Amino acid sequence: MLRTSFDRSESPTRMPSLWLVLSLVLASVAACAAPPKAAEEPKASDPPGPMPDAKAESMNEEPPPAEPAPPAERKRKAFSAMDPGEKLEHMKTVVEPTMKAKFQEFAAKEFSDFGCKTCHGPGVKDGKFDMPNPALPALNKKEMDKHPEVTKFMMEVVVPEMATLLDEAPYDPATHEGFGCMECHTEKK
Repeated sequence: MLRTSFDRSESPTRMPSLWLVLSLVLASVAACAAPPKAAEEPKASDPPGPMPDAKAESMNEEPPPAEPAPPAERKRKAFSAMDPGEKLEHMKTVVEPTMKAKFQEFAAKEFSDFGCKTCHGPGVKDGKFDMPNPALPALNKKEMDKHPEVTKFMMEVVVPEMATLLDEAPYDPATHEGFGCMECHTEKK
């Protein structure tokens, strides 16, 4: 017959010593464990917290994750107030990746190698980022009318997005102020 440590046929003195060892081990583990943190009592002056959402308290559902604020709503320094190093960093980490995605969504093949020189021209290799850039197509009403799809993309996507990324107001035809086509393009005579 196979005997286990709890077999009644064992000596009566061995059984209590096993329980004694087990209880000592458990007591030492309990002594080493960190004491549980006491729940913090709210102060009388503290306003009550928000009422919990019954749906979030459900045993089967988790509360929805908080959505991050869109880039335009995040607090940041205005582009015009940045020093040259901050402007370069902002262009590399925010403007270029955002606009690359927009341009490639519009024409993936044509803008497959989108980068700084796409907008700023060949002067970037010498550290020149002057705008407007004469290397971009020169514009006038007649030229824009020849390319309605590109004009629509530029007016509805590029101009508003760039205005947001640079923390400027988009161009307003009534006041002739704000960020518009001529911030990047030269005028065709």
